[in-house]
Amino acid sequence: MFCCMLLVPALMLKRPALLAEAAPVTTVQQESQSFQAKWVDLEQAHLRGESSEFRFTAEEVNAAFQEALSGASDVASQNRADAKAAQVFFAGDRVTGQFVSNVHGKDVYLTVSGKLRDVDGYLTFDLDDLKIGDLPVPVSLVRMELQNKLLEPETREKMKLPAYVADLRVENGQLVILEK
Repeated sequence: MFCCMLLVPALMLKRPALLAEAAPVTTVQQESQSFQAKWVDLEQAHLRGESSEFRFTAEEVNAAFQEALSGASDVASQNRADAKAAQVFFAGDRVTGQFVSNVHGKDVYLTVSGKLRDVDGYLTFDLDDLKIGDLPVPVSLVRMELQNKLLEPETREKMKLPAYVADLRVENGQLVILEK
């Protein structure tokens, strides 16, 4: 019993293998520009009345995450659990996300895997794997709580997709967005 009491916190605070190595600043800037250019093209296609498909790599999405987190660092520093980093990886039709937060002075890594999809204009995430640090957590313990959180009005509003997005999914290791 005593060993379990030591092992669980150790696994929770252990740094898991990263989804990808950190890219050089110049690469991040290029990938971020690529993400932004594709998003502008998506919006422009909508304005022209064209139906188009846009594909985003994990590197482009990660660069956009890094920019968003660096812009939100002042706001996050006021929260108890500061978001420090976010990283995604696409494989087949699945997305794996790894998020680092500082909780009471300790970095805590949360790794989630599942499927992204569009349901009635809202982004949904079907969780099928979860780890805190290197500790696997049974999905059945958190699935209902996650679904309830996603249904809260404030969270649901954040998950609303732009009106011009007809579909969103991960396919062949890329994020695919279809414009209406």
